[in-house]
Amino acid sequence: MSDIQDVRPAYDWDYAVIGDAASPVTVEISADKILQYAAAQRDTNPAFRRDAGAALGVPPVMVRVYAPLRRRELVAEKGARYPNHPTPAVHWRCQVLESLRVGDRITSITRVQDKYLKNGRHFIAWQVEARRGADIVALFEYVNLWDRGRPEDRNR
Repeated sequence: MSDIQDVRPAYDWDYAVIGDAASPVTVEISADKILQYAAAQRDTNPAFRRDAGAALGVPPVMVRVYAPLRRRELVAEKGARYPNHPTPAVHWRCQVLESLRVGDRITSITRVQDKYLKNGRHFIAWQVEARRGADIVALFEYVNLWDRGRPEDRNR
């Protein structure tokens, strides 16, 4: 355990800015990644198995693998540290706009899409945009509660 304290400012509500973005990341869709993902999800769809006899399909919700949510990287790139309290997910929505194939190289960017106050609580909405070349192939939004928990939360 280190005694060195992180002196960077916390990426708190006031520090976060709509439009903040992480540097792009590129992931190649490989057959091994598809097979590992399908096995981990216990997906028995023959399209996601090597013995299907046809080209291996890409599960639509595999978007989180080929276009990862990179909140912590974004926070670090903005010169801050991630909050030291839980930031629970409250919403996730995904749009897969194009079919993908083994060998596709997907470049994605995570950005702060919105910040809002609801019922006295602060939320940050992140958007990940995934592109194959110039084409957007998937978009997903991920919303986190950005406040510390309250005692009454334990009763939910």
